[in-house]
Amino acid sequence: MRRGFLVGIVVLGLVLFSALFLSCGTEKERGDSPITIVTLGDSITKGVRQGVGVEHTFSSILEDILAEAGVHAKVVNQGVGREQTDMALSRLEQDALSLDPDYVVIMYGTNDAFIDEGKEDPRLSLEAYTQNLGKLVKRCRKAGAVPVLMTSPPMGERSPAGKYEPYVSQGLNFKLAAYVEACRDVAQAEGIPLVDLFAEWSAWGRKGTNIDRWMTDGIHPNPEGHGLIAKSLFYVLAEEIESIKAPGGIEHPNYTIPTLDLADQTGRQVIVDREKDQYLGHPTTVLLKDQKTMIIVYPKGHGRGAVVMKRSADGGITWSDRLPTPENWATSLEVPTLHRVIDPQGIKRLIMFSGLYPIRLAVSDDDGLSWSPLNPIGDFGGIVAMGCVERLRNGDYMAMFHDDGRFIQKDGERTGVFTLYKTLSQDGGITWSYPEEILKGSRVHLCEPGIIRSPDGNQLAVLLRENSRTRNSWIIFSDDEGLTWTEPRELPASLTGDRHTGRYAPDGRLFISFRDRTHLSPTWGDWVAWVGTYQDMAEGREGQYRVRLMDNTRGADCAYPGVEMLPDGTAVTTTYGHWTEDEQPYIVSVRLRLEELDSMVAKGDVMAVERHLP
Repeated sequence: MRRGFLVGIVVLGLVLFSALFLSCGTEKERGDSPITIVTLGDSITKGVRQGVGVEHTFSSILEDILAEAGVHAKVVNQGVGREQTDMALSRLEQDALSLDPDYVVIMYGTNDAFIDEGKEDPRLSLEAYTQNLGKLVKRCRKAGAVPVLMTSPPMGERSPAGKYEPYVSQGLNFKLAAYVEACRDVAQAEGIPLVDLFAEWSAWGRKGTNIDRWMTDGIHPNPEGHGLIAKSLFYVLAEEIESIKAPGGIEHPNYTIPTLDLADQTGRQVIVDREKDQYLGHPTTVLLKDQKTMIIVYPKGHGRGAVVMKRSADGGITWSDRLPTPENWATSLEVPTLHRVIDPQGIKRLIMFSGLYPIRLAVSDDDGLSWSPLNPIGDFGGIVAMGCVERLRNGDYMAMFHDDGRFIQKDGERTGVFTLYKTLSQDGGITWSYPEEILKGSRVHLCEPGIIRSPDGNQLAVLLRENSRTRNSWIIFSDDEGLTWTEPRELPASLTGDRHTGRYAPDGRLFISFRDRTHLSPTWGDWVAWVGTYQDMAEGREGQYRVRLMDNTRGADCAYPGVEMLPDGTAVTTTYGHWTEDEQPYIVSVRLRLEELDSMVAKGDVMAVERHLP
């Protein structure tokens, strides 16, 4: 990933005259009825296409965010593919104003400004575009609706326009930029709110973000792009809607705390395993009772593949050769997960799960020297099976996993709904109850739970990956050992990522390692860690700082980490990644102490991260 990267959200160009709207009678008496917001635009607004469902368009996401902020709102998506401003004028009354909206969000420009292959001129002249936009605004106001203008996002490198002139010689956005400027001029002249997506996305692109990551084809947003649009629009509307709660409860897509970079500090790195032309991935570790022996398991493949096991007798400084394993471990279908448990009679054992259908279990009663084959634990399956296992106060164990309909039962099918499950063991991990649903949903895809118990032992927190990529990661809490759970809450961007694994340092702070999927981050797709307190998580604070542990050279394919904390305060965190460009991923440990990181922060040895709040 890129170094010296500066993440920013450009201050939105807002011209907010709420008092003017009220005095002119443009804001209607609503009583208890919901606020109606119509989003009017082209295919970018319509949103639905391969890889983007209705629930992941910015209109749907905006409605969800407004509900979280305490606003009863109905957001009606009236986007039409290939539409221009002249076409919008012809359907404005029927498709928008007839709904008696309070707000009409208007986004046009990409199609108006587009020059088709073999043509010299845009589809609609700049003069006509500007006039049409002004007419749309005036008609909305006359009908009693507050118009909100939104500039189109810039086109990315994958846009088909990049293959022909004049785009090849003059740049993808040379024509759109003029139409965007006209949109800004109309907003200023009319004294109405503006959401300047073109400025925001362009600024992020200049500072190192590949904006194609937010689009399906260089033009149309993917779910992550729609999520960013929804939040930008929300923060403008937060200045307009009187009933809205303080927007601070809606998390931003990036963060402000310092980021340290350990990627070049090779002295901290230990190569655990590496094989030419062989994908090695997704490890889990355990630290045995002697506090120095570690065991690691990982698949030969991306999740699916024969399970490899190694052992370290010195706290992860050196590792054994690959150890013998039962024959059917070669049939593992998914990420193996490894845990230490103890049964009611005090018998200690290690257990390893392999997921999909059915979930299977291997057991060792001699600290991993010998193992049983993988055997089914029941007539059910799941994804990243038992990624976290927690001992409850009564001595039982609770494990958690998720599924999307495909594996919870034999011959299941993808439903589009992500369900989080828990299962219990009363005999030290040998048998497990049939899974119980904790939460489910299709708008945000919550999965890959990671449990952390509060320092006083009275609360369980579960950090959750958000797999639709429209929002940050989420968190739930239980004050009764998992019997009931709070409603999910979005986490700050500083904790946004996949497969959170945390341990407490001797001073009581938390070290949580994960794959970085923060929407706006200098370390997106890398292996990172977060340092802060449990209370930071509980109160929705950003934490103390973040750390890039290793620089992943291929997308976001890395970092299902194991984390162990040694008695001297050394954190040993281990995972896979594409650590060498153009090579298959391999397994590396990074060793650190929080005092060392604190010193780096004190010296100002951090990556540049900045956020301008709207």
